[in-house]
Amino acid sequence: MNKMVRKQIFITTEQNKRLKARAAAIGVSEAELIRAGIDLRLQEQGEKQKAWSDTVAETVANLSGAWAERDDLDETLRRHRKGWKRRLRRLGLAQE
Repeated sequence: MNKMVRKQIFITTEQNKRLKARAAAIGVSEAELIRAGIDLRLQEQGEKQKAWSDTVAETVANLSGAWAERDDLDETLRRHRKGWKRRLRRLGLAQE
């Protein structure tokens, strides 16, 4: 078993009722159910991030035309973004 770390959280009254009922129904502790929920949520987020990264990588790999052979895209984008920020400040639209 992994070393446990104590966390104190607040949940709503409704969440508490549902947690107690589900834990009793499946015969596990409330803590175990909470840990399983955390693991599930973190796994889902990791899978979404990987899917997004795969999509970006595939899109970049399929680029063609004027941008396909450029190796300075990061620097070019940084320069353009600086210009956007300057323009937004001049227009009074920049978020501070």
